[in-house]
Amino acid sequence: MRGWPAALIVLTLACSPVTQPTAAKSTPSPRASQSPIPGDLPLSHVSFSCRLPIFNSLDPSAVKNAFISFPSRSVTIDPAGNGGFYFDRAFSKWLPVRREAVTAAGTHYAAVLPDLKQGLPIVQIVDVASGKEVGFPIEPAANLGPRAVVVDYAPEGIYLVQAVEGPTPGMWLFDPSTGSIRVVTKVLVQVSGGGGIFWFGALNPADANPVRSRVRVESNQIWRLDLNAGREIIWVDRPGTGLNVIGIDAHGRPLTRAVHDAINYPDPTAELLLSVEDAKQRSIHKGPIAATLSGGITDDHGVWFGSPQGIYLYSDAGGLQKVSDQPGYPANGCF
Repeated sequence: MRGWPAALIVLTLACSPVTQPTAAKSTPSPRASQSPIPGDLPLSHVSFSCRLPIFNSLDPSAVKNAFISFPSRSVTIDPAGNGGFYFDRAFSKWLPVRREAVTAAGTHYAAVLPDLKQGLPIVQIVDVASGKEVGFPIEPAANLGPRAVVVDYAPEGIYLVQAVEGPTPGMWLFDPSTGSIRVVTKVLVQVSGGGGIFWFGALNPADANPVRSRVRVESNQIWRLDLNAGREIIWVDRPGTGLNVIGIDAHGRPLTRAVHDAINYPDPTAELLLSVEDAKQRSIHKGPIAATLSGGITDDHGVWFGSPQGIYLYSDAGGLQKVSDQPGYPANGCF
């Protein structure tokens, strides 16, 4: 039985609408987190110099788009951000979608919009340089729900999954050159690892004590899907635990958030796991901080995570470090 990944619910916030939002009337000032987590890590100094773009869509009073400069940790608000979720370095533009919906070169992005008249999805592709939009209506026979989202804009096409439980679970591949669409798997994918590798959550019904949130039963397994080899392998199996992949490191290994309580936030027994290989995990951090992390983006420095209480960086050399107390989530790597 497949579990429903909570990560996909977050994606819906980042993929609608495609049209750039209007600028806010006033710009909040940078501020440190007002909701510290018990046992939070102290701020760590980093030796490198770069700017990290961040966004914050969850707190109406928070900075929407800004850059954190390292090593000083100074925060510069970008009023041109307009509530964007991804900073496209190729064109120095904020985009209204998350990074997985943007091509590797940053030239195009995609989103799925509902056709309000017919209740069908429309895959819309936008040229970043010109802003030109092209829409592709999806026929009912595809069984793609109107609230589907992009999980990867790959060279071979655009991978789509259901943002919420739709008529048919699974993942579709849309080819913008032909307008064709096909089902590639029936599982509920959480994250793309690139190169045809995807990670998805599943529920082992033999688990006598699965973790339940207010809306669903959480996945207690993480599987690795290799489309090229046509193979699925259980990577993490933890009965009595809710699992979500929240980042992929530079070696293609998933970083998984594990919680035992999905209702009372943040779970003091939460854990961040790095999968060294299948059935073998390394514990990165234990404690409530792990329950707050999401939005992992990887670059040469490590994996950047966002949270309501600040920005964190994981690397093999430094482990998990808190590098800023500015609430937000990475909108690209640090450059």
